[in-house]
This record gives sequence, C-alpha cells and structure tokens, in this order.
Amino acid sequence: MAEITVILAQILGGYMLVMGAAMLIDRTLIARLLASLNDNIGLTVTMGLIALMIGLVIAATHTRWDNPLAIIVTLIGWAAIAEGALILWLQNRFMGFFAPWFTSPAVSLIWGGVAAILGLVLLAGSFGYW
Repeated sequence: MAEITVILAQILGGYMLVMGAAMLIDRTLIARLLASLNDNIGLTVTMGLIALMIGLVIAATHTRWDNPLAIIVTLIGWAAIAEGALILWLQNRFMGFFAPWFTSPAVSLIWGGVAAILGLVLLAGSFGYW
C-alpha cells in the first residue's frame, strides 16, 4: 500500500473519529455550527475554502483506485472538493439546505456514529488491521 494512502487515512480517520465522537457527545454541535455559519458569511467562505483546499490537496496527491483504503481516501478528497465548491458557490443556501438535517438530535446521533465508524475503519486500515 502506498505510504501517502496510509498517512492520509490516519489523518482523515483521526479527524473523523474525533468529530464523530464530538457529535455523539454534543448532539446540537452541528446545528449550532450551521446556525453560526448562516449568520457569518466570512466564516462560511473560510469553511468553503478550507474544504476545497483539503480536497484539492488529496486529489492532487492521491487519486488511487487500487485498494479499498485508497478508494475511501480518494472519495473523501473528491467529496471535500464538491463540498467546498458548493459552499463557495451557494453559501447560505447550501448551509440552509443541510441545516434541517441536523436540527434533530437523532440525526446528529446517526451522522456522528457514521463519522466515528468511518474514522475507525480508516484508522484500522491504515494500521494494517484489514
């Protein structure tokens, strides 16, 4: 497995595990974040730029389709490009579209669980457990 795949899987896995755990601990976290982004265009644009840059870095250094871990990392990179571009193009409309999905603590529980599990999968794969 390519070293860049392992490094990116560890970084993304650690981030997703921590973020997923944060969403599980505080089920209003994402709803509050989206509300604050809706009120602050500078923060919204900054978030879009960060997501776009992370996605572009991953896509430029790692567009690999040769094993499951590499595919997951590549797809996360392309998803970050799409997310960043949509945030920059649509700003508050994009945030407003997703805000209702996260107003329910049950939905945040599901997304937090998915993020934490994906983080564990990436970390396990990066350390050779699958």
